[in-house]
Amino acid sequence: MWELIAAVVFVALLAWLLAYMVAQKPATSAQQLIHMHRYADAVSAAGADAFHRAEALKLLGRFEEAIAAYQASNDPAAREGIALSLAHLGRDLDRAKQLMEEMIALHPQIQEFQALALAYILLRRGERDDALSIYADNLELLETRFRDDYTDPDPLLAETLVMFAALAAASGDFARATALRAQSAGWAPGSVWARVGV
Repeated sequence: MWELIAAVVFVALLAWLLAYMVAQKPATSAQQLIHMHRYADAVSAAGADAFHRAEALKLLGRFEEAIAAYQASNDPAAREGIALSLAHLGRDLDRAKQLMEEMIALHPQIQEFQALALAYILLRRGERDDALSIYADNLELLETRFRDDYTDPDPLLAETLVMFAALAAASGDFARATALRAQSAGWAPGSVWARVGV
């Protein structure tokens, strides 16, 4: 009897493990190329995957093209991509703010990162006091994230580091800003974030 129960448990565990492995989303070719710092190749490899094409275009500093790709994407995070691309271009900042606020309301993700993105947009809009207030409210969480959770170099987080650096500089913390820019350059070599002097 115990042998039958053990066999049933083993088969159920094996079936669950197989289902779990199948359910895992493998990294797309575009994602792999981004992590290999081959951003132009990632644009080509993305094919119908508009979101990852947009992410690769943004790493190349091709913000106008990234906006068009984000607009073709069904991924909810595309709103944030459009908002930040507009902010990097320094245009249509009212729309950028609106899109970011909608993203936070409709699809809250890592809230301190979304708050940082909104603060960056506000800074670009010239709303320095509001930007620094949001930044100050989230600084400890941002420090914790990059100290404890996001320690492996990830090109897709280099933009976040650049925004973090811009707000650190605006707050007068130039040493932190310099360190964050260097970290961004190391995480995404050859990208716009390695060259930007925000």
